[in-house]
Parts: sequence; C-alpha cells; structure tokens
Amino acid sequence: MLREQIKIFTLSLMLIIFFIILKNGGIFDLALVFRLIQPDLPFNTLLASEDDLELSYQELLIENTSLKGLVEENKLLRELLDFEKKKDYILNIANILSRDEVNNNILIIDIGKDKNIKEGQAVIINEGIIIGKVIEVNLYSSKVRLLTDKDSSLAVKVGSETVSGILRGSLGLGMDLEFIPKEQEIKINDLVITSYLDTNIPANLLVGKVEKIDSKEEDIFKKALVSPLLNYQSLYLVAVISL
Repeated sequence: MLREQIKIFTLSLMLIIFFIILKNGGIFDLALVFRLIQPDLPFNTLLASEDDLELSYQELLIENTSLKGLVEENKLLRELLDFEKKKDYILNIANILSRDEVNNNILIIDIGKDKNIKEGQAVIINEGIIIGKVIEVNLYSSKVRLLTDKDSSLAVKVGSETVSGILRGSLGLGMDLEFIPKEQEIKINDLVITSYLDTNIPANLLVGKVEKIDSKEEDIFKKALVSPLLNYQSLYLVAVISL
C-alpha cells in the first residue's frame, strides 16, 4: 500500500515538474487548454487582452457617433425639403467641404455651375434661416460668405414692412443693423428677416434677432446688434435658393 502511494506521489510530482518546465519554456499555454476543451465558454472573453477590449470599445463609439450623425442629417434634410414644398423656388442641397484658409467666414460647398448656382443667391439651413450669400461659383464648387463676415451686406426688415435697414457683419461674430430710421420703434428679441430690396434674395427669410439697440440723440439713424439664430461654426449641410 505504501509502495503504491509513493508511486502515485512520484508520478504526480513528475507531472507538475513537467508542466512547470513547459510553461517556463513558453511551450505550455493553460488558456489554450481551456479553448481546446470548451472554445465557446465566456471564460475566453475574460482572457482577451486590454488592447482588444479597448479596440472594441472605440469601434462601438465610432458606430454610435456615425448613427447620431445620420439621424441629425436626415432631420436637416427633411426640414429643408418641407420648406421647399411651401415655397415657389428650388433648393439645391449642398455639403460644406471646408472653410477658407484665410477667412473663416467663407464656406466652400460642393455644388456650382453643375447645379446652376449663381453669385448672389441666398444660402439657407433648416426652415428658411439665411446664413449667407454665394460670392463665387466654379464648376463643381462655390464660395459662400456668411452674414457675420465684415464684408457681408443684406437688406432686411424688423417686425414690420416699415422698419428696414442694412445688415452688415460685425467682427465675424454678430451682425450690425444700420440705417434704422430713428422714429421707428424696435425692441430687444425682435426677429430680423430679409426684405424685398434684393432681387436675388427671397423676402421673409429668417436672419436673427435683435440683441442690443444703440440710439444716440445726435444721430440721424439708430443701430442694433443682431445675433444669429444658431452657431455658424457647427454648419455642415446647407441649401442654395434658385428663384
């Protein structure tokens, strides 16, 4: 009996030593044994490296962000198409390719003469919010000057047909409404819309809202600071109006 126990102990010891030698020599892989025995066990997932888990996490984030982007783009497209149905003009949908290297208030869009785009046409987003004008047209691309650009100029009105003025860009951030008749009353948060004075721009497009009013006793006209209805830096999909 004792002799049998010694044999079993000796055999077990030899097996342990054998496995240790194989392990230290890089030959034996305990994880491989588990995979060979039961390859579909969740245990295999636990054996995945941190790099594999991080890669999977990043892939899920990218996929989630992409889906959100598609949902937002579809929403903008629906709004533009709904707006077009209500009007008598044609909308040409365009993607913003980039911004001018020198002037951040100049956008480059992916349609041009191929879509009958012309200089002076209005560029809008959502349901008729004008954000700029086309200033240069190439075969497959065009340049758009945002209303916040210092060289931008647009005929507008505030609240009613009688209160009109010229809107100019202000330091690339907001817009200045000039030449408002002093006797005309305007208020903070009044909506500013396009007037009938520009033949290339449809009337009654939303522009922004009055943020501040500047009126001095000695001035003939008064001025107002107009803020955009959205952040121009977040634009990526626009439409050009063809009358």
